[in-house]
Amino acid sequence: MAKEKSHKLKRFVRSLEQYRGRHTELVSVYIPEGYDLTKIITQLQQEQGTAENIKDKNTRTNVIDSLEKMIRHLKLFKKNPENGLAVFSGNVSEREDKTVIEVFSIEPPRPLKMKLYRCDQTFLLDPLKEMMEHKETYGLVIVDRNEATIGILRGSVVTMSKHLTSGVPGKTRAGGQCSILGTLVQSSSGHITKIEDCKDYQILKSANFKTNSLIDSPIIDKWVAHKSKAFKIITKSPQLVNECSGDHVFFVLSPDGIIEKPTEELKKGSYLMMPEKIKIKGKKQNINSKKYYNSFVLTSKGRKILETNRKTNGFSQKQLSQKIGMTQTAISFYEIGKIDIGAKALKKLCDGLNIDYGKFIDQYTIPKHYRNTRVQLPTRVNEELAQFLGYLIGDGSIESDRITFSEQNKQVTLAYQNKFNKFFNLNSSYRFRESKNYHQLRFTSRPLVKLIKGEFPEIKLTLDSEVPLKIMESPPKIISSFLKGFFDAEGYTHNKHGVGITSNNKTIIGQVHLLLLRFGIISSFQEYDNRRNPYSNNPAFKLAISEKESLQKFKNDIGFTSKEKKGRLLKLINHKSDKSLVRQVNIPGSKVREIIEQAGYKLSQFPKVSDFFRDKKMMSKQAFKKSILKNIKDKKLYQQLNEIYNFEIIPVQIHKIEIKNKRTKMVDISVKNQSFISNGLIVHNSAARFARIRTEMTKEFFNRIAEILQQEFLEMKNLKGIIVGGPGPTKETFVHGHFINQQIRDKIIAVKDVTYGGRTGLEYLVEQSEDILSEQIIIKEKKLLNRFFTMLATKPEHTAYGLVNVKKAIEMGAIEVLLLSESLDDKLSEELEDQAEEMGSNVEIVSTDTSEGAQLRDLGGVAAILRFAIS
Repeated sequence: MAKEKSHKLKRFVRSLEQYRGRHTELVSVYIPEGYDLTKIITQLQQEQGTAENIKDKNTRTNVIDSLEKMIRHLKLFKKNPENGLAVFSGNVSEREDKTVIEVFSIEPPRPLKMKLYRCDQTFLLDPLKEMMEHKETYGLVIVDRNEATIGILRGSVVTMSKHLTSGVPGKTRAGGQCSILGTLVQSSSGHITKIEDCKDYQILKSANFKTNSLIDSPIIDKWVAHKSKAFKIITKSPQLVNECSGDHVFFVLSPDGIIEKPTEELKKGSYLMMPEKIKIKGKKQNINSKKYYNSFVLTSKGRKILETNRKTNGFSQKQLSQKIGMTQTAISFYEIGKIDIGAKALKKLCDGLNIDYGKFIDQYTIPKHYRNTRVQLPTRVNEELAQFLGYLIGDGSIESDRITFSEQNKQVTLAYQNKFNKFFNLNSSYRFRESKNYHQLRFTSRPLVKLIKGEFPEIKLTLDSEVPLKIMESPPKIISSFLKGFFDAEGYTHNKHGVGITSNNKTIIGQVHLLLLRFGIISSFQEYDNRRNPYSNNPAFKLAISEKESLQKFKNDIGFTSKEKKGRLLKLINHKSDKSLVRQVNIPGSKVREIIEQAGYKLSQFPKVSDFFRDKKMMSKQAFKKSILKNIKDKKLYQQLNEIYNFEIIPVQIHKIEIKNKRTKMVDISVKNQSFISNGLIVHNSAARFARIRTEMTKEFFNRIAEILQQEFLEMKNLKGIIVGGPGPTKETFVHGHFINQQIRDKIIAVKDVTYGGRTGLEYLVEQSEDILSEQIIIKEKKLLNRFFTMLATKPEHTAYGLVNVKKAIEMGAIEVLLLSESLDDKLSEELEDQAEEMGSNVEIVSTDTSEGAQLRDLGGVAAILRFAIS
C-alpha cells in the first residue's frame, strides 16, 4: 500500500467521522472489486422504494435523496475501479432547519472483498480503518535477567504491550554480605561514590591478588537488604572504618597467604588488605563557560541567523515580539546589531525561533563586559580553578552574585586575592573583620557564581557538599590543587598527630581520604563525639596524616599556601622517626624465608629479621628494603624480592570490632573480579553465594517470557518476524537456551544489543535493526528525515522549511522531495501535495510517532529537500 494513498485514506476517514445523522439517515455502500456497477445502481434504486416505508418524514426524505445523489454519482464512473469503491451519502448540515445532501467516494488502497449497504446515524468506516492499519507487523522483545519488555512494530508505530519484572535477586531482594548506606566505593574513572548510588556495569577498582595490584572490573549486580546486626570494623595504622553485615567477606593475611573470611569470624589483631596507592590517570574536564555570561554581543552571522529563522518561520518582527513577549524595537535592534542582548532575552528569542540556545551562544556570540571589566571564566578544569573550588568547599560561602572566603591568616588571604584576581580578571574586595577576628575576601561576579553552580552542583551547604565529579575524574595535578585549596581552608599541623583536617561532613572527609591515596598518602579516618562543641551537635570526622613517608608525599605533591604551616610541616618531617607501622609487607615472613633459602642464602645473613621469618611479627617495607633487599647480591632473587616490596596492596591490622544489634538497611554490589575498595579497605563481594539461586530464578523468568511470547505472537496475523534485544550474553542465553517454543524460535529474525528496556528500549531496538527493517515505513521515514536534517546543517541552501519558503520552492519547481507532517491541516496538506505533484516532486507524508517526525512537526510540519539551491 503506497504511503500517500494511506494518508489520503486517513484524511478521508477523518473527514467523514465528524458527521452525525439525526436518525438512521446516513448511507454507506461498499462495492467489492470486479463487481458490476450497473447491478449496484439497480439495487440502490430498489432501496429507494423500500425507503418509502420509513415512518419519519424527514428521515424518509433524506434517505431517498441520499440514494438518488449516490446513484447519480455512480453513473459518472465508466467502470468499477480496480480495488472496488466505498461510497457514502447523507445530510451533513449542522442545522436542523436546513438539509445539505452530500456524496463522498474513495477507491481503497487495497482490494475490497465485501459487498455492503447500511443506513445508520454515522457512516460505516470500520472496513476502511482496517485498511489504514499496516499489515506488516514485527514482534519486539527486550530481555534481561531482571526485566523484559514485549512490544509490536506496525508501520511506523511502536507499541509496548507488556513489561515484566523477574524478582531475581539483584535489584531489591536481600542478598548476602552487605555494607551500610554511605559506604564509599572507588570507581576506575576516579569517581568516589556511595555504594547505594552505584550503577550496573559501572567500572570499579578491584584487586588482583595474583599480581598484588589493582585492576578495573565492572559491577554486574546490586541489591538492597535489611540486616539485624551491623558490625563496625576499625583498624589501626592507619585507622579505617568499615560497617557491614556479619557475612560480609574480607581478605585476610594468614601464614598461608591471603584468605577470605566473613566479618563474624574476624578477630582483633587480624590483618585486612588495603591499597597503598590508587593509580588513576584521569581525564581533562572541559567547561562550556560561555553560557554563564550575563549578556552577549551578537556576531554578524548570528544576527543573520536570527533574521533568517524569523522569516523562514513566517514571522514579522511584530508577530515574533507578540509571541515571545518582547518589544518589536528590541528585536529590530538585535537583528541590526544596534544593541547587545542579555542571556534571558537571547534564550527567549532562540526558543521562539526553535534555535538551539547552547549551540547559538557557543558559535555566534561574544561575551559582553561592562565598565571595561571582563571576568575571565575558565574553559576547562585547570589547577587554579581546582584550588579555588577546594578552598570554597573548605571555608567559603556562595551567594547569588558573590563568593566569600573567611580566613584567619592574612598572608593566605592576600595570596588567594592576588592569585585569583589575576586568574578570573576580577578585583576582589578585602577587609579585616576585627569583631570576628578574621580576614574576609569577596569575589563579586554573577557569571562566576553561575558557572560554579552549573558545572559543580555537588558544592552545596556545608554538610551536603561533596567533591565535584569533574575534580575526582581529573588528572592527578588537578586533584593535587583541589586538595591544596581544601587543606589551606581546613587543614592544620600538629606536633603529635601530623597533618590533619576536620569536618562535620562525613562524605567529603571520606572522599578526601581516598583522593589522598592517589598520591600514596595514607591517612587515618577518625570519628569522634562533638557534643562538647557549643556550636554543633553533629559528630565530627577527622583525617590525620602521621607517617613520615605520607607527610613527605603531602609536602611534595600538595602542600600549604601558609608559610607558617609549611614551616611546621617541614619541622614535623625532620623530627619524625623513619620507623613505620603503616606500609607493611603483605606476604608472610615464612614465605619470604623459603624464597631466600631456595636461592642458597642462609638465615644467619639476616640476623635482625628472624621473628619476621618465623611469622611472629610484621615487617615494614622500609625495614624490608634496609634489612633484606640491601643484602641481596643475586640479581634474579633481588628482582623477585623487589616485586614483593613494590606490591600495591598492603595489610592493615584490626584494632577493634563493635556490634550494633539494630535492624539496618544495607547495600551489596557484585563485581566481576569479586573485589572492590570500600572505605579504603579491599573487600570481597558475594557473586558466588547466590549464583545458583539467581540462576534458577532466571530460568523460571525466561520460561515465563517464552509462554507470553507464544500467547502474543504464535497466532498473530501478518507477523513478519520477531526481533530480540538485550544486554551482553543474556539475550543469547534466552534465544539459544531451551526456553522458547520452536515455532516462535523460527520467527526470530534478529538478535541485537540493547542495554535498557521500556518503550525507549523498544524504539532503540528498532533503530538497531535497520538492516532487517530497511523496507519498513519507520526506517524509510528516519532515513529521509535524517537526510533532510543533515543537509539543513551542512547544505542549508538545498533545503527549505516553513510554509512561506516551501511554497516559494514549489512554485519554482525546485523541490525534489516534499515532506508533510501528518499533523498538518488536511486541507493545507492536500493543497501542497497537489501543487508539488504537478511540478514533478515526490511527496512523503511523515508520521509524528518517531522523534524525527516530531522534529518536523515542531518545524511547522512542512519542509523540503531541493533539487537546486535557491536564494
